[in-house]
Amino acid sequence: MVHFSIISATASILAAASLVSATPVPSNNEPKARIIPFVNKHAAARRSESYNLSETTKRDLYRIQRRNERAALKERSGTENQLKVKRTAAALEPFDIDSARKARTKKRQGSAADPLVNTDDFLYYGNIDIGTPAQVTTIDFDTGSSDLIVPSTACANCTGPFFDTSKSTSFATTNQAFSTAFGDGSTADGVLSTENVAIGSLGIQNQPFAVITQASKGFDGPNAGLMGLAFPTIAQTGATPWFMNLANQGALASNVVSFYMSRQGADGSELCVGCIDSAKFTGQPEYFPLTPGNASQKTWDISTQGFTYNSQLVTQAMTATIDSGTALIFLPPSACKALYSKIPGAQPASDGTHFTFPCAKAGSLGAIGMKFANSNTVFNINPTQFNAGVFDKAAGTCLGAALSSGQEDGVALVGDAFMNTWYSIFDYGNMRVGFAQGV
Repeated sequence: MVHFSIISATASILAAASLVSATPVPSNNEPKARIIPFVNKHAAARRSESYNLSETTKRDLYRIQRRNERAALKERSGTENQLKVKRTAAALEPFDIDSARKARTKKRQGSAADPLVNTDDFLYYGNIDIGTPAQVTTIDFDTGSSDLIVPSTACANCTGPFFDTSKSTSFATTNQAFSTAFGDGSTADGVLSTENVAIGSLGIQNQPFAVITQASKGFDGPNAGLMGLAFPTIAQTGATPWFMNLANQGALASNVVSFYMSRQGADGSELCVGCIDSAKFTGQPEYFPLTPGNASQKTWDISTQGFTYNSQLVTQAMTATIDSGTALIFLPPSACKALYSKIPGAQPASDGTHFTFPCAKAGSLGAIGMKFANSNTVFNINPTQFNAGVFDKAAGTCLGAALSSGQEDGVALVGDAFMNTWYSIFDYGNMRVGFAQGV
């Protein structure tokens, strides 16, 4: 879901870097991949008085609605951007940065891996560099949307760190207005612009993005902006997303971006651009092709056999949109009802969206998971992540992390409540998504 979004959100902006325009970043012979540390405040917020699960859910549902509306509008108007995947590196397997790290350790005794930082659960964000000289801001990396949005110093209601356009020699504006609505119904407005954007040594010159100059309500931080990692077909800016620009230019060791989301406030969450990190998972990733897997691809969608309870399928088959910007999991109403009918003591809440269960049973709910198409593997959700928090303290009821989307559209929106159990690999070069058991 998007914690403040166009469609969903996940992003981060980090240290200084060499930039490219339409060519890869020149560098030494080492593979071009970068780990970005994440900081996550969702669990802390959830435990605080300010946390409002109802508002989080409302924003997620609003985002689903907005995404469907925008996709339908682009289809009717014929303005969908065409997906162009540079196939020169399409057959490459994901580059494992941990293997390179171990090799460097052998060659350079005393060297250390990059420090990786994360706290708490659910909202994961990091840093990007933007402008010349580089300014650092915080970004939510979002596989459910496709635009880069950064608040400027002119935005009084936004959350910083802000981007000061007057201090960048590479900033250019198109003077074309940009407007988007957020999950709580508030709006943000600005202008389409171009700028140098980098994460570590990976950079793009003249990356199109939206610089926000005013908002009816502040971004629902603590991050400042959002970087979409989905496909250009749904980009409101009409631009190719930053990550796909890098991939199309051959600037990555492999055309993937992968997420490790830690649980229970543990350190170590990371986004790996151009790489996977086998230190963050066990076993071998299992990959699933995107659907439809062609030039009309909008988001990271894969086919499922359905959701499972104690390894048995209990819902119909559906498409799963793997969305790092969504906190929870949203199912069609019939599928949600079918799943909770198997969970002892589960009851629908009065809002028609949430389901509750006895908090005392949180550790013994049974195994809840998913099976993807043409696979015998059951991808169970860590029980601690299926408990979304206390609903009624006096009644001793808690909320489940699977909610009703209110739409019988055959689509499950699968967010962080699933991804922080499973290391998630978004393979643009091979048009697939992979999962491995997170450590």
